[in-house]
Amino acid sequence: MKKLLLTSHGFSDEPVRQAFLKLLPKPSQELTAAIITTASVEWKEKNKYAVSTKQYFEELGFKKVSFIDIEFNDPNLLKNFDVIYLNGGNTFYLLHHLKKSGADKVLKEIADKTIIVGTSAGAVVLGPDIKIAARFDDERNTIGLKNFSALDLTDVIIIPHYRKELENDLKNFEKENDCHVTRLKDGQAIVIIGNAVEFI
Repeated sequence: MKKLLLTSHGFSDEPVRQAFLKLLPKPSQELTAAIITTASVEWKEKNKYAVSTKQYFEELGFKKVSFIDIEFNDPNLLKNFDVIYLNGGNTFYLLHHLKKSGADKVLKEIADKTIIVGTSAGAVVLGPDIKIAARFDDERNTIGLKNFSALDLTDVIIIPHYRKELENDLKNFEKENDCHVTRLKDGQAIVIIGNAVEFI
């Protein structure tokens, strides 16, 4: 059964950490985790959020925690992990390399047996498309991405780092695209188990 955790700011807040722990199928000491660092274009595995996430997994006692950059690493490596964490950064760059490498197909293939966590950009790409990023973060489309269709592991569309100043634009976006956007402030998350969706 599909288990997704969409977060705005990773494991920075206790309710999100507790929600993640409830998803684990067995003790963390028996599990492995991969952190996809691709979205952090300049920093990769040195990105402070990637580093703190690795530390968190290690504190939980995970038996193996690895950084994987699907821009350069074989995406089939992802099949060897119980938890996949997509770090935040540049949504366009991440989606481009998910598709170019074939990691998008791998993630779809393993989604029913792997816990997939996305934070910020990493959460946006798990939805049906990244039009929300094209609308609110277009200056970061330095790679010239034109096809905004994403992994479609969920039909939930999120905007991370939500703040009320965005509300009018968001309502216009929803009207224009006939959709609902879930507003995620930092510290909030969505848990998806099968077809059940829970707001944290």
